[in-house]
Amino acid sequence: MNAQDILKQYEGLRRSMPDAKLPALEADAYQLVVTPHSMDTVEKVYAALDRFNPVTGWIGYQSGNQHFNNQPLEIKADYGQLLNAEVTNGNGASLHVRYNGNGGWVVTEYRYSAGNAYLADKVRHVASFDKDGNTTLQYLRFWQEKDGALGVNPVFACFVGFGGKA
Repeated sequence: MNAQDILKQYEGLRRSMPDAKLPALEADAYQLVVTPHSMDTVEKVYAALDRFNPVTGWIGYQSGNQHFNNQPLEIKADYGQLLNAEVTNGNGASLHVRYNGNGGWVVTEYRYSAGNAYLADKVRHVASFDKDGNTTLQYLRFWQEKDGALGVNPVFACFVGFGGKA
């Protein structure tokens, strides 16, 4: 069964059982391309972030966090070691950085577009570092039917921006 067929069945079930309070899914199905890269220097990671042209995101360092929203990315070298980051370019792509604990990083790019392989819903997680009152991180969580598995299962979550208060 393809994602559009599953979405139609799910929405029918959701409408027929309002007391179950099933979460809403995005109205469309998606294609998703995931490209991981291993990087061995922080300079390569910063270059990858720069090439990505992020417009919104957050960066976690050894001694602090920074966020930016609709403004250019500014690296805070005085915060120490880069540990992780999640940024979006606002054009259907998200870039996630994770320190691997061995002196390197995994930089993963997620590109999503209209398709028929994945369902999606939006989720929010509480954050505490936005002075403007945006206290949540928003993600597009992708679901896929797997062979041998019952139903659809979450497979990826891509940072898509900041939300309002939790």
